[in-house]
Amino acid sequence: MNMSRAFKILAVPVLVSIYVGCSPVNFVKDEELNKCQNSGLNCISQNGKDYFDETITAAGGLVDILIVDDNSASMSFEQTQLATRLSGFIQNLENQKADYRIAITTTDISSGNNPARAINQNGALQDGRLIAFPNGAYFLTSASGTLAQKDDWFKKTLQRKETLDCETFIRNNYGKSGYDSAYDANCPYGDERGIYAANLTVKNNPNSFIRPNAHLAIIILSDEDVRSQLYWYNQQSPGSYPGYDLESFDQPQTLLNNVLATYGGGKALSVHSIITTTQACKTIQDNQLVVNGTAVVSGSFGLIYNQASQLTHGIVGDICASDYTSQLGQISTNILSRINSATLACNNPSDLTVNIVGQPGVTYSVSDREVKFSEQLSPGTTVRLQYTCKTL
Repeated sequence: MNMSRAFKILAVPVLVSIYVGCSPVNFVKDEELNKCQNSGLNCISQNGKDYFDETITAAGGLVDILIVDDNSASMSFEQTQLATRLSGFIQNLENQKADYRIAITTTDISSGNNPARAINQNGALQDGRLIAFPNGAYFLTSASGTLAQKDDWFKKTLQRKETLDCETFIRNNYGKSGYDSAYDANCPYGDERGIYAANLTVKNNPNSFIRPNAHLAIIILSDEDVRSQLYWYNQQSPGSYPGYDLESFDQPQTLLNNVLATYGGGKALSVHSIITTTQACKTIQDNQLVVNGTAVVSGSFGLIYNQASQLTHGIVGDICASDYTSQLGQISTNILSRINSATLACNNPSDLTVNIVGQPGVTYSVSDREVKFSEQLSPGTTVRLQYTCKTL
């Protein structure tokens, strides 16, 4: 296998069978999510406890939604499936009068093996950059146009031409002379790194998309795990795929830490994953692109994306579903229930006091690390949070 060419080409069957039989598919959530000194919050550590005292301004129903779109080979069908269901998702947000922004990036991360070139629009589709919609905007809002217009713009942007071009190239050229050397010019990179891309979007905030006081919801669509699970093969047999271990920016915990450190206390994050979760689905993904009787790409269980959703109490959807109506409905419900909440640094802290100033009559409840308010808070309302966590 030419490692600079594609990671979606089938891996060694023996390794795949070992993975299915032995590797874990569930993750235990870290109950204490942030060390005080790294949390980006107003915090003091003393006598084995972390003391937090922060004042935040309520978001007033603000949510920024980043869709991380796997644009590598074999994803055109899933892109189309999601694109056809987004109008209902947007309508749900508008029915609840959410002040939303929606943007799209890809799983493509630049490297020495994956430079800027024509197929990735000379780097415009890499490194957490936002993809421009047909109206020229890098994110859409409730005021961007009619629902029909936004639906059309989403379909045209989420369904990636470079993905379809790559699949066409593979079908027409796989097994022919010159295939390997021509692959890079015709296909985006197959080393999917959706968490890394989201981390770069968070850190760089392209086009000023992310608002400090808005809930950040990330929706990942991919039929592969991070790095096509080559990191797992390296763990089982060190050096199997040199250079493809998980890096810090591939880790869900780094994403959560970066959100809090970059945007401060009270910044809420949820990650929602539409991924491969079962062996039956993986079999479908393994056989989506067949040339002359040979399956030339493979799927993998979305373990790292699942971990990100578990860590942030997001929704995990099935990429093999007949349509994505149910998944998007669950995701929108999750998002809408959290845009009027504040995020704590740990689950179930002690000595919690919540003081809401500027909007009498509002009550709150606590679930894990979320303080949820009884009604939408008006912009300008402030909330003071004081609480204690055990030091990690």
